[in-house]
Amino acid sequence: MSTVSKEKIIFDGTKIRFASLYSGCGGLDHGFHEAGLKGVCAIDNDRAALDVLAKNLGTKTECMDLGAFGDQHLPLLKGVDIIAAGPPCQGFSTAGPNNPDDERNNHVWNVARIASLVKPKVVVIENVRGLLSTKNAKHFDKTVELLKESGYSVSSSIYNLSDFGIAQRRVRVIILAVRSSDCFSLQIPCQERRSIGDALKNVHEACDFDPDPLLEYSTDALIARRIAPGQKLSNVRSGLSAVHTWDIPEVFGQVNTLEVNLLETVVKLRRQNRRRDFGDADPVPLADLIEFFGAGTDNLVEGLVQKGYLRKIGDFIDLRNTFNGKFRRLKWDDVSPTVDTRFGQPRYFLHPEQDRGLAVREAARIQSFSDSFKFTGAKTTKYRMIGNAVPPKFSRLVGTTLSDSWAAL
Repeated sequence: MSTVSKEKIIFDGTKIRFASLYSGCGGLDHGFHEAGLKGVCAIDNDRAALDVLAKNLGTKTECMDLGAFGDQHLPLLKGVDIIAAGPPCQGFSTAGPNNPDDERNNHVWNVARIASLVKPKVVVIENVRGLLSTKNAKHFDKTVELLKESGYSVSSSIYNLSDFGIAQRRVRVIILAVRSSDCFSLQIPCQERRSIGDALKNVHEACDFDPDPLLEYSTDALIARRIAPGQKLSNVRSGLSAVHTWDIPEVFGQVNTLEVNLLETVVKLRRQNRRRDFGDADPVPLADLIEFFGAGTDNLVEGLVQKGYLRKIGDFIDLRNTFNGKFRRLKWDDVSPTVDTRFGQPRYFLHPEQDRGLAVREAARIQSFSDSFKFTGAKTTKYRMIGNAVPPKFSRLVGTTLSDSWAAL
């Protein structure tokens, strides 16, 4: 079990008690424990994640669908001062379909509904920045409305977690509700910036460090060898950070100089000559390419279609592979992209210098979990838990700020 700091005592001699909803493996709980708050109960519908939470923190857990939480479940949260929640964000995330009608989006305002039944002094809801977009406004507004109807003053703030000593670009919104007539907002002091190199220092000494190198002559390994730190495999962008498929002929097929020039022209024109008001690129009219390359353009294009680099869409031409940013290789002296559930897959993220994905413990380190926090289950399960977690270092800062300000709440 992890070692946590002494629980904070508030002025009437009792301890600040919190419960977590949509708890996952306990990133939020871990940080609150380290801030000296007492965990009463953690509720989620993921039994495997709750088992990890319980083994590491010793908190009572309840596996259930929180959409069904009602009066009969109130004893689980009896006497809590704080409800802290990290409801599912997939429907709001720009990394996914960003569907405002995703049923999982309802879990955000479900936290407010449960808070209206339990009536804790403070409610903390963590989610992605996409929750605040115009597209998802109905969910944010409903959450705030429910909290205000229940007597809470509500504020929201956006935080880039790299500003708080966490070695990744992870932008999150915190909704804070306080049962008070006065509005209170979190004032969290920034922390010294940490790089991936800082976060992963001596990670090989961790007892559960278990890297998974790519097979030497596999397709993924051949691609990885062409990707330098700070680069990614991307056909739809130009510049030093983008490595195109035609730059890796040993995998994707040989091309000559004229073919490369045409492909590079398609990359530029598909973003410059826009016809639609959505997306950031459009297929290129074949006539535009003929203007650049003259007679023989049809044959040149047909050859690249046969090689799998281009595709025809009527009288238009587009790239065959329009992904932006597979095989991203991290840089030791920079922060990481957002740690998500795919973080162990080399086709998405590469170690700064080795041809492999990030090990489970490396993902946990970048998320700011201590090495004493142990994960169980299949590797895919561990990456899912870690990617979905609130970074404990940030939740500790939130918990500390709340406890230090408790008298003013």
